[in-house]
Amino acid sequence: MVNYRSSLAARCLVICLAIIGTVEAKHLASCDKTLFHMYTHQYCISHFSNFMEEIDYQSKCPWPATRRPYFMLTRCVEQVANLTRCVEPSLRDEVFLRLHQAYFSLCTRAKMSDPGLPVLLLLILPCIVTTFLLPLVCTHIATNQ
Repeated sequence: MVNYRSSLAARCLVICLAIIGTVEAKHLASCDKTLFHMYTHQYCISHFSNFMEEIDYQSKCPWPATRRPYFMLTRCVEQVANLTRCVEPSLRDEVFLRLHQAYFSLCTRAKMSDPGLPVLLLLILPCIVTTFLLPLVCTHIATNQ
């Protein structure tokens, strides 16, 4: 009887400590959005903006020339997100959406065109051949059994 009570008390103690631990962990793991935005603008975006001001991003798409600074910006934003415990992607997406609207508005994809006739034939031909050969194979198997 004593063992049952002590194990029940131990279980209750473990459950209480687990609940307290999760409450404390939620309190400690909360995202500090103001600190995220402040650090992102102060350390990451300011350096990227200075680089973009040096090149002529307003007259043409700056993408190939900005690949390395963009990678460094991405790493910086990820480090700030980890530091401020803001790991949700929506905050980072906001930052990059604003940057893309400001600096990469001239970088549009070339208009997509339909593939040529040889490509269409190579895509459609297996479907047509399978459609015509499948009944033949089924009748051949049925007659052999």
